Amino acid sequence: MSELVNTWTEWLKSSRFSYMNEIQKQQALLWLLNVRDNILDRAALKQGDTVLDIGTGTGLLGFGAYERLNGSGEVILSDAFADCLAECRKIAEKCKIVEGLEFLQSEASDIRLPDNSVDVIVMRSVLVHIPEKLPSLLECCRVLRKNGRISIFEPIIKRNTRYYELINPDKFPNYLRIKEIEDKIASDPDDPLVNFDEHTLKNDFINAGFKNIDVNMSTESSTYEVDPAMIDPWFNTPPSPDRPPLKQRFMQFMPESEVNEFLELLKADLAGSTITLNSPTAYIYAEK
Repeated sequence: MSELVNTWTEWLKSSRFSYMNEIQKQQALLWLLNVRDNILDRAALKQGDTVLDIGTGTGLLGFGAYERLNGSGEVILSDAFADCLAECRKIAEKCKIVEGLEFLQSEASDIRLPDNSVDVIVMRSVLVHIPEKLPSLLECCRVLRKNGRISIFEPIIKRNTRYYELINPDKFPNYLRIKEIEDKIASDPDDPLVNFDEHTLKNDFINAGFKNIDVNMSTESSTYEVDPAMIDPWFNTPPSPDRPPLKQRFMQFMPESEVNEFLELLKADLAGSTITLNSPTAYIYAEK
């Protein structure tokens, strides 16, 4: 593994995955690296390409593309958040990258680049944080050159495994209420995390002007033994900077005391159990 990848993965282990146990960290890391490789494989990078990584975060896709281009072409790391770009700059400096890499603070729905200026766009889990997906895809189409390619990954969170599928109904007096709440959370039309699926995404690509659209669905599974200490982070860690954690979303439908009671019952019921969480995901490739 290269120094670049080592630097990036160490950050993930020490920061982003800090609340996970070692097994979860390794599973999450291997999964992310697999996602990166699938996106970049489908993007079919060519020597000399200008690659735009939208919503780069800490550079998972962008640094991967940089390594694949091997000194040819250019990679633009773009993100709406200055702190993400600052982390990318630190990684680039540590790896002594001095050319072939640019940094751009920009919203996905308002990309600060000229028309027809990039060959490839890559994204991972970006549209899932944007309420209206189409404006961002229109921007992607605008900045791509003729026959340019876009390769993205998006989790279809609305069909993730739900807690009521993991627990013993007999141990939860309000089981039906919990089920109802989870179903409402997963179908909220105003929540960008769940207001789409692979079918609506494909329609948005069509409406944005893309052609040769390929949607590849898969299901990511994670299996591990539950430590009760995992439960609170599951419910209290925000899924993104501007979205409330799951506990707050539950509290839209029931008082905090009842949510806390549910969490304690959940810890008791799942403690020591081996569970499997399934997450449908979409890889989408298209051309301008």
